[in-house]
Amino acid sequence: MTAFTPSPTPIKRLRGGTQPLPLSRDDVLAAALPILADQGLEGLTIRAVADRLGISSPAVYHYVNGRDDLVDRLCELVAREVDLSIAPDTSWDDAVVGALLNMHATFARYSGVAARVLHARRPSPAADDITAAVHRQLLAGGYDARRAAEVLTALQHLFGGWLLEPGHSPDALERSIRWLLAGSRQEDQ
Repeated sequence: MTAFTPSPTPIKRLRGGTQPLPLSRDDVLAAALPILADQGLEGLTIRAVADRLGISSPAVYHYVNGRDDLVDRLCELVAREVDLSIAPDTSWDDAVVGALLNMHATFARYSGVAARVLHARRPSPAADDITAAVHRQLLAGGYDARRAAEVLTALQHLFGGWLLEPGHSPDALERSIRWLLAGSRQEDQ
């Protein structure tokens, strides 16, 4: 996955009249992402994004359909940041654990996003990519398609519950994932 990288400093634009630098939705998201990282969902406002861009608040609505739309788009960007790269010599179970721990680390950087992604209002290509990557690893681990889908569903429920109860150790998450994988293997024997 390629991470979305916002500009390190806000782009200052003159208020009123013709803007010297045209804006895009990506500019708005790039301005909002650091606010989300610093202040969480609670501190993310259209006004804060507009101020960072040097434009008026109503101008932001030309690029997003309100705060909920902005947040949904940012959740997708955050999900895209999850590192799904796998070293060639990584075992399938370590790859599954790694993907979920990377999700945990990514969502931990953005307060409030984890709970929000569970109630996403639109399809998420990034979530689909994560799901597909974990599913491929389960298949590589020897699960048939039906069993891989069942284990994936159990992992999604485990991780969804984890997202709703922030503050736990990543070590506990890893133990839970490994326990679930070992239990599913034992049941198959």
